[in-house]
Amino acid sequence: MSRRVNDPLEDLAEDASSDATVPAPQDWTKPGRSVSEEGITHLRPRHSPSPPTGSPHGHHHSRRPSPDPPPHPVCREPSTVKVYVDLDSGSCYKPPRPPKADPPRPTSESPRVPPWQPSPFVENEEPPTAARMRIKGDREKMTMRSEALRYWRSIHNKYSLLNGFNKQRRSALIKKHRQRMKERNHLSIFFVLVFMLVFVTILVAEVFFIDEHRTGMLFSSKRTSEFDSLGDIPDYFMDDKKLVGQLEIDTYRRQELSVKAKTGNEERFFRKNVDETHLMARVTGNLVQSVQGLAKADWLASLGLTHVTFFGANSTATDAEWHPVSHTRHKFFVYSAFYDDRKGRIIRVVGATQTKKSDRVWCKYWYSNSSTLIVNGAIKIIRENWNLKFSACFIACPLTIYRNGKQPIPPPESVSLMADPGGNATNKLRVLNLDVAKEEVRDTFAVCVKPLHFDYNNVNQMIEFIELNRILGVEHFTLYNHTVGPGVDCVLRHYVAEGVVTILPWKLDIKSQKEIRTEGLFAALNDCLYRLMYRHRYVLMIDLDEYIVPHANLTLPHLLHYLHTKADANKVGAVSFQNSFFYLQWPDDPNSASLPPLVTLRKTRRRQRFHPHKQRSKYIAVTPNVVEAGNHFVWEFLAGRGTLNVPNEVAFLHHYRVCEFGGDDCVRNPRITDTSMYRYKDQLISAFTSTLRRLSSTCPFDAKEKALWTLG
Repeated sequence: MSRRVNDPLEDLAEDASSDATVPAPQDWTKPGRSVSEEGITHLRPRHSPSPPTGSPHGHHHSRRPSPDPPPHPVCREPSTVKVYVDLDSGSCYKPPRPPKADPPRPTSESPRVPPWQPSPFVENEEPPTAARMRIKGDREKMTMRSEALRYWRSIHNKYSLLNGFNKQRRSALIKKHRQRMKERNHLSIFFVLVFMLVFVTILVAEVFFIDEHRTGMLFSSKRTSEFDSLGDIPDYFMDDKKLVGQLEIDTYRRQELSVKAKTGNEERFFRKNVDETHLMARVTGNLVQSVQGLAKADWLASLGLTHVTFFGANSTATDAEWHPVSHTRHKFFVYSAFYDDRKGRIIRVVGATQTKKSDRVWCKYWYSNSSTLIVNGAIKIIRENWNLKFSACFIACPLTIYRNGKQPIPPPESVSLMADPGGNATNKLRVLNLDVAKEEVRDTFAVCVKPLHFDYNNVNQMIEFIELNRILGVEHFTLYNHTVGPGVDCVLRHYVAEGVVTILPWKLDIKSQKEIRTEGLFAALNDCLYRLMYRHRYVLMIDLDEYIVPHANLTLPHLLHYLHTKADANKVGAVSFQNSFFYLQWPDDPNSASLPPLVTLRKTRRRQRFHPHKQRSKYIAVTPNVVEAGNHFVWEFLAGRGTLNVPNEVAFLHHYRVCEFGGDDCVRNPRITDTSMYRYKDQLISAFTSTLRRLSSTCPFDAKEKALWTLG
C-alpha cells in the first residue's frame, strides 16, 4: 500500500528521472480520491513539520493518522526528491513522472487563483500578492531611481558641458585680463620712465641750460675769482645775428665796444678795444641808435602806460624805486643796482620778471662825462618763487671783456636796463657799494623785514619788535613800505629820525600772491642783503612776529661770540635757528595780568616740538659770504661757506602767531611753559611805555593805544 505525499520541492522532484517502474493507481492526482493502503506510503523528510490538518486543495474530510514507521530501514534519500517506499520489500524507488493534465478551466464558481496558504517551511512568508506588490513597488522605485539618476546625469552632463565651456571661456577671459594688466603695467612703467626722463631733462635744462645759456649765470661755490659763467653766449643772442652784425657787438668772450662818433659832419661806427686807463678818453658821445625793425613789442604800450619817464645823460639816477624795462614782451621791473666784485666784477641789479622765458636785456652804463657803454646782461631767476608767473631776479652786467685776454671795465655811476639797446631808457639806477671800505665791515647786527602791506597798522607790535630787538643787540632795521596805516607810519618816522630805521618805498606793479609771492618779498630780502652787505656783518631775516632769542646767553653779540668758539667763523655763511610756535590761542600767562599787553610777555606757552632746520627756521646772514638769500635759509654762499645750525638748547626762534592752518586745532599740540622772555621784562616795559608816551601826543593812536603808556 502506498500513499502520496505533497512535498514543497515538487518542482525539483518532477525534474528528476528514475529507471524504476511502479504501477500507479488510476486518477491518483485527482482531488478527493483516496489511496489504498496497499499502495505506496510517503516517507516524510526528517525534522519536517507535521502536515496541516486541512487539505491543501480545499477538501474538508479529515486525513487518516499516519501509521507507525516500519521496522525495516527507511530509505534515506535527499529530501529534495519525491520518492516512494515499497512496504513489502522495503526498497525505495522513484515513481514515474505523471502525465501532465490539462489545467482546470476556471468557472464562475471557482476562483482563478487558489487561495494562498502560508508554507510551513518558510518563515515570515508573505502572500504572493503582497510579494508581487512589493516587487512591483521595488521595481517602480528602481525605475524611478534609474529615471531620476538618468535625468540628473543628463543634467550633469549638460551643465558639465556648459561648465566646461564657461571654464574655457573664463580661462580665456582671465588670460586676456592678465595679458591686459601686464600690458598696462608695462605701459605704466613706460610712462613713469618717460616722466622721469622729462623731469631729468627739465632739471638739467634748468640748471645748465636756462641758468647758464639763457640767463648767462650759473653760480657755483667753486668759482670765486671771476664771473666765468658769463663767457657763454646765450642762445637767444646767437639767434639774432643781424643785431650783432649791425651793432658790431661781440658779447662775452670776444666783447668789444661799439661807439658812435662824429667825424666832421658825418657820423660813423667804429670799434675800439676797451682799455681801463684810456676808456674815458676813447668813449664819447651816445650809444648807437636803435636798429630799425628790431624792436620788440613793448608791454608798456600794450598796457596803455603813457606816463613812463625816460632817462638820458642829464637825468638823475634813482635808487630803491621800481622802474619798468621798455620793449620787453612781458612785465619787467628793476629796483636797485650794486657793485659786486666777490665772484667776478659785475653790476648786480635786483629786479622782477617772468619766471620762464624771460626777455633778453642790455645793460647801459652811464659815466660822469656823459659817456655810455652797452653790454649784454644776464638774467638769473631767484630760486624761491613758488612757481608763480613772475619772480624776483638778478641781472648781472659784466665789467670784464675778453679781447686778447681779459680787459676790465671801470664800474659806472649808474646803469639802465633795456630790451632795445638803441631805444630810450625807462630806468636809471644808481650803483651802490662802489666806495665802501670792505675790509672794515663792522660786526654789528641789523634786521631786514619783508614788505609791509594791507595797510599794516599794529602800533604795539611794531614798537615791541623794534625795542626788544634793540635790547637783544640789533642796531638797525630796514623795512619796505607797500602800504601802512597812519599809526605805524608815524612810529616809523620817529625811528627814522633817530637813525634806527630805514624805510624804503615798495610799489611793485605785479599782483601779489597771484603773479608773484607776497609783494615780491625775495627781491626785498636780497636788496636788503646787498644794501647792508658792507655796513653790518650780521643781518637777521625775520618777520614782525619773530624773535631770535638766545637761551645760553643774553644778547645776540654774546651768542655769536660763543658760537665762534665752537666753529670756524671764516667758514660760516649763515646761522640757522629752529622755529617754535607760541600760539596766540593759548591762554595768557597768569603773571602778565598787570603788565602792558606785550605779546612776548603774555604768551609763555610754546609748542614742545621744534621744526627742523630749513622748515620754518630763520637765520642770521653773514653778509659778505652770502650770494642769494631766501626766506628760511640761504640759497647760495661763496665757495667754502655754509650754514651753522644752532641747537635749540642754545637759541631758537620765538614765533608768536595764530594756528598756521586756520582754526584752533593747533592748541591740542603738546606744549610747555617758556618764560625766558621775562629776563628782558623790565627793560622791555620801560622802553615800550616811554616810546608810547613820546608818540601819544603826535601820532594818531586810538584810545586803546593811548591808554597803554599809563600802565607802565
